[in-house]
Amino acid sequence: MHRDKPPRSERWEDKVWQGHQYNDRTVLKSGSYLRASCPFCHESLIRDGMIRLDTVNTAGEEGWVELSPYLNVFDHRSSVELSEGEEVGDMRCPNCGKSLTVPGASCERGDSHVACMMVGISTIEVPMWFCMRVGCHWHRIDPEDVHKIILDDSLEW
Repeated sequence: MHRDKPPRSERWEDKVWQGHQYNDRTVLKSGSYLRASCPFCHESLIRDGMIRLDTVNTAGEEGWVELSPYLNVFDHRSSVELSEGEEVGDMRCPNCGKSLTVPGASCERGDSHVACMMVGISTIEVPMWFCMRVGCHWHRIDPEDVHKIILDDSLEW
């Protein structure tokens, strides 16, 4: 499930929908819109078209980070300084304030901590883990869970 930053031709905003086959339900497409919610309070994490999380940087400054809700589109912005390669201190749900950091889990590309949110295409949501190091694009949805959401009746993907 992980990829480096997709080539410009694969980015969501550049996609051309000609030839998109809605009946191909074997692969979750790059650029698929993922609804995101907190695994604790189940409230939406989407604000103004972006996934918004409360965050703490390594200097202890609190703020927010916004992530693209489109699969394999790594656009982001933040209200606090986050340097490339820096690991974010914590990511929290802006609704209930609980930490989304997964204790004891680390990125498969290194030793960085990971956070988890729930994602889905329409009605089914599954866990998605992602690296908390700025610039690392590692993320994971269990293959069984990908199968669950691609069999959903959504036309989003």
